[in-house]
Amino acid sequence: MADQSKNRLDVLDYVRGLAIIHIFLYHYYIEWYQGSFLIVPDGIAANIPRLEIFHGVGLLGEVLAFFKNLFSFLWVYGFTSVNLFLLLSGFVLTYSALKSKDLEKWQTETRSALLAFYTKKLKRLLIPFYVTLLLGVGILFLRNLLYPSISGMPIYSFFDLLKTLFLPFLVYDISFLQKFNGDLWFITLILQLYILFPVLYYVLKKYGVWKFIVTCFALTVVYRYIAAYSLDTAPMGVIFPASNSYRLFSFFLPRLFEFGLGMSLGYWQFKNSKTLENLCGGWQFISAVTIMLVGFSLNMFRSGWAFSDAVISVGLFATLLNIGVYIARIEIVKKLLLKLSESAYEIFLLHHYLLNYLLMPLIVLMGWKNELGFWVGMPVFFLTSLLIGMGGQWLSVKVNSLFDSH
Repeated sequence: MADQSKNRLDVLDYVRGLAIIHIFLYHYYIEWYQGSFLIVPDGIAANIPRLEIFHGVGLLGEVLAFFKNLFSFLWVYGFTSVNLFLLLSGFVLTYSALKSKDLEKWQTETRSALLAFYTKKLKRLLIPFYVTLLLGVGILFLRNLLYPSISGMPIYSFFDLLKTLFLPFLVYDISFLQKFNGDLWFITLILQLYILFPVLYYVLKKYGVWKFIVTCFALTVVYRYIAAYSLDTAPMGVIFPASNSYRLFSFFLPRLFEFGLGMSLGYWQFKNSKTLENLCGGWQFISAVTIMLVGFSLNMFRSGWAFSDAVISVGLFATLLNIGVYIARIEIVKKLLLKLSESAYEIFLLHHYLLNYLLMPLIVLMGWKNELGFWVGMPVFFLTSLLIGMGGQWLSVKVNSLFDSH
């Protein structure tokens, strides 16, 4: 575990690094297999065959296919790791506020302290957004140059341009997002939670952790239950005839529990530096994997949508925490996870441009859309996502320093 005297806990970087790998490899599977493995709300028996992506001929082929499918199962649920970005954000915001004693500042200097908080957090959110947006447009033009036969623009009017510049803050248009970068829905969500954080922090301090987290859970479950049966929406990673399937998650309420859980863990870690350490160990890992699998199973039932992400978040965080602590004992792995964590936000915002505009068109046009191409393309996508994310993070820091200098 990291030194408690530091504001930054390395173990959280391990989780964040593993989470971003989980997310962008999930998108790799999505684009390659066109989402054929995505979950349907028809029960476990209906979904198991969907997760069998690879099939073999003969005994050896079937054995190889089993291990390929076992490996694939680790990634086809990668959409759930977005939950961990919310959890980690809640943790870091709360832990940092307690370490820096911002609570006292908010009580005595409410206006100036809140302004400083929002300025700092919005810069961290918006500067990478606009930097990666420009890089994404650059990648789009590069695609048009490299592959003129499939060239095109997702922006068709001046209004579309405005939606890109201010999206998803003023205008939320999922059909437009899907044409350009479907991952931008996350910006709307995290922005709302950042704005709400001071209020949530006050409630946490005033009423205590358990009342706070139980209330977050209850509000989330009630909203999600209503959404599962009454709204034209569905959780990501679930096939359902919903024209606005991301809208449920562009609103903070259905993801309040994950953020609130992170806040609670951050509070507990501040009060007891052994909190995260106590989540690590043999039986803790087995328990975490079991909880995670229960959450995955809940996603296969419409009635389970009310609870699935909350349960998955608990199990997945503890699972990746244990894995991260274990594999980070290898120095090169530790450095890789720290580097991935450092640029995770930029990787998240950029990797879809890379995948959709450059890599997949190249694979299709070159006739490499076969199993060999799949396995060769995966490490290529991994390394290029890391590199482009590091480049985006470097540019974001430079732009941020220009604002600080003024």
